[in-house]
Amino acid sequence: MHTRIPTWENSTCRVRTATDHDKLAEMDRPKKAQMKEYADKRQRAQPSTIRVGDWVLVRREQRRKSDILYQKHPLQVISRKGTMVTAASEYKRETRNIAHFKKCNAPPKEATSGGDSNATQYVPTPASRLVLVISSAVGEPTPLTSASRPQHSRRKPAWLIEEI
Repeated sequence: MHTRIPTWENSTCRVRTATDHDKLAEMDRPKKAQMKEYADKRQRAQPSTIRVGDWVLVRREQRRKSDILYQKHPLQVISRKGTMVTAASEYKRETRNIAHFKKCNAPPKEATSGGDSNATQYVPTPASRLVLVISSAVGEPTPLTSASRPQHSRRKPAWLIEEI
């Protein structure tokens, strides 16, 4: 039976010094840069264009398949530090990584009371199409016919037609 306990011998162990770590880090730096460049190229990474003052939508947690990906109301970016973005609205402030934000157009300005009488605006229809609406002088919106697919003429079945 062997009762000898294994031990480390000082002659085989080599203690690394600070200069060894510096040399290794110096050799490792270009390789890491090369790997990062390759990964960014493969993932088609692009620098973010989100700046302070831009309007953004915030990504939501998707609990169901039917949930929308982004919050409905846009926020305005008030600060950015690296990849951390802080956006705020009148009611709340959110700080997230830049990957959770999507740049969008500025929200529409509030309609002025003395505005243009023939102002053009876009109104979404139930079928997710945009119908051009021109407000008349009276204030009643007048929808224009939207360009849609032509409908075929329909007629009643023969058994429903009354014979005279």
